Amino acid sequence: MFEYIKLQRTMCFGTCPVYSVMVDNEGNVNYSGEMFVYKSGEHHWQIPMKKVEQLNGLIEDFGFKSFIYEPGNEFITDQSSCITTIKYLDGESKEINHYYGHVLIDDSLTAFENKIERIIGTKKYVNPKLYIYLVEEKISESSIRYMVISASEKEAISLAEKECTRQEALKWKAMKIGVAIDDYYEPLILMRDFKVRNGNL
Repeated sequence: MFEYIKLQRTMCFGTCPVYSVMVDNEGNVNYSGEMFVYKSGEHHWQIPMKKVEQLNGLIEDFGFKSFIYEPGNEFITDQSSCITTIKYLDGESKEINHYYGHVLIDDSLTAFENKIERIIGTKKYVNPKLYIYLVEEKISESSIRYMVISASEKEAISLAEKECTRQEALKWKAMKIGVAIDDYYEPLILMRDFKVRNGNL
C-alpha cells in the first residue's frame, strides 16, 4: 500500500505542460499547475477508494519498487521529464526521474505514468478537449453575446458572467458551435458583441 504518489512534469524548450499532482491513500488529490496547462494554480479533489485500489494494483503489477531505470547515455536536450515518487506505508520511498529526451526511452514507464494520471483524472486540468461556445443573454433592450473557448457549457457561461458588467441578474444560454483546434491553455473569451436597440456599443 502506498502512502502517496507524486508526479511532476518539468519544462522543456517549448510548450510542455508544467505541473505536479499528488494523491494519498485516502484518495485526496493535490494538483499544482504552473505553465502551459488549462488550470493553473492549486486545485484539490478526491477520487473514490476503488481508484485508490486500482493505483495499488497498477504499482504492484508494474513492479515499481524493483524497477531499474536504465536510459543509456545518448539523449536529446531540451525535453521534459516526468518525476515519479512513491512513498510506501512501510516508510520506504522510491523516485524515478524519467527524461523524455533519452534515445532509449522506456515506453513501459511512460505508459505507467500515463495510467496513473488517467486514474487520478488530471486531463481536465492539463489538456481537456476544448469547444467553442456562443454564450448569449437577450433582454428587452439589448443583446449580449460572447464567443468563448471552454471545456464545458457551465464554464463558458461562468466566464461570460464574470466578464459582463451589468449588475442585474441575467439568464444566459450557451450553444456549442465548434471544436477548438488550436492550442489554448486556459478558458478565454474570443469575441464580444453588445448591441442596444438604436445601434451598437
